Amino acid sequence: MLYWALSVATGAAIQISSPGSAIPPQGLISGNYILDPERSDDVLQAIDNAVAGLYRPPFARRLRKAAAPPYAMRISIAAGRFSIKYDAKPLIVVWTGGEPIQWTLEGGQVFDVSARANGEAISLTFRAADSERTTVYRSDGQQLVTETTIISPLLPTPIRYRVVYDRAS
Repeated sequence: MLYWALSVATGAAIQISSPGSAIPPQGLISGNYILDPERSDDVLQAIDNAVAGLYRPPFARRLRKAAAPPYAMRISIAAGRFSIKYDAKPLIVVWTGGEPIQWTLEGGQVFDVSARANGEAISLTFRAADSERTTVYRSDGQQLVTETTIISPLLPTPIRYRVVYDRAS
């Protein structure tokens, strides 16, 4: 019995001190990614379908501009902070506890941006005066899958789409 207890304690100590266990689950998400259009939803088509029949051209243009998936992105998660850089857009750095920051998209569109760590995923939310977009990021180490939901009182139903990225070498 004493041998069993010691081997369990030793095994636990080895597991706790192993290099892989020190990385939080969101650490898998950190990296550089390239869009895989073949395995992704057509985001602009999803937006066009949602706004078809609505007479709100400025709103539809803003949605297309803000929600268009980037070709490349760089993600880093460290010390409770989530940073993401899409193509040539300004860098976003937020705490993963949900505290919002103000972030300005080129062209002057201002958002309150917040992030939450959810186990093996990170959700990033952009809030504007007339809409809210939440994207959940999950990675298996080789690919990154994003699932986005856009809600607004100006839309009859939420817009949902999925985009897949491959890890860049």
